Amino acid sequence: MTARESGPRPRGGPSGSGEGGRAVDRPGPGGGLAGESYWDGVHGRPRPRAAPPHVRIARRLLPAAVRSRMSSYEDYLLWNSIYPKFLPSGKGLRVVEIGSAPGGHLTRMREVFGWEPFGVEASPAGAALNRERFASAGIDPRNLIEGDIFDRDIAAPLAGSFDIVVSRGFIEHFPDPAPAIDRHLDLLAPGGTLVVSIPNMRGANFLQARLLNPSIIPLHNRDIMRMDAFTALFRDRQIETLFAGYYGTCNAGLFIHASGAGGRILRLGADAAQALLNLLMRLLLGKRGLESSLLSPNLLFIGRRND
Repeated sequence: MTARESGPRPRGGPSGSGEGGRAVDRPGPGGGLAGESYWDGVHGRPRPRAAPPHVRIARRLLPAAVRSRMSSYEDYLLWNSIYPKFLPSGKGLRVVEIGSAPGGHLTRMREVFGWEPFGVEASPAGAALNRERFASAGIDPRNLIEGDIFDRDIAAPLAGSFDIVVSRGFIEHFPDPAPAIDRHLDLLAPGGTLVVSIPNMRGANFLQARLLNPSIIPLHNRDIMRMDAFTALFRDRQIETLFAGYYGTCNAGLFIHASGAGGRILRLGADAAQALLNLLMRLLLGKRGLESSLLSPNLLFIGRRND
């Protein structure tokens, strides 16, 4: 999981106390690598109330058409090239995201596709954020299920209930991601669509993480971040591959943690550089992208349950 991501997260139980009274962060469910304190820290950080300086300057000086092309290129590819081609059509379909905080992806799916969104989030801080996002978008906050998807009492009532099951940055936090994928499939109705993405912490992205945020590296299963290993996770299951590939081309600030004055300055510089890269990629690449294992920030699988 990247420091910038605030979506799907496994979580452990309550922190205990170890020898000498030191706090112990329990591992996530199913043997997850990232425990309770990590995700509560991610979701509990203060959210910026104002746009960063470079965004405010761009709003004053640049035409709207230019500003729109400076927004996230990976989001542009996902929502304008990949999703329209491979996701089902039809208003009222039920979509659930595993590890859904803060809920922005689901609310956008509702806006774009007209689906009914649900989330499963184990972190209390993340669940609170998600409920707020749902409520502000006119979605029933009760559509957020707070709890561990590996808890049978949570998962059993949801079995086979959803037309689309999504996770973004979830399965890479498990030494063995197979049980996590099985939980996805348990929620999926026959003929439903599975969407799983993970960050690419290999190539140049690994160097960025190693230099700028090394503490997050042990929380990730980098072995599944090769395309052959990633796609192998979905083989021998009743799932037909619709799309499997990298997307996003490059993300200059993928693993930058904006803590402290130095981190905030670095974050602002990376965001400003990425805005210029986004503009260039939109102008030069359009919807094609220039995807590679070396630079692309994400791996994505989309499949259809065929039982």
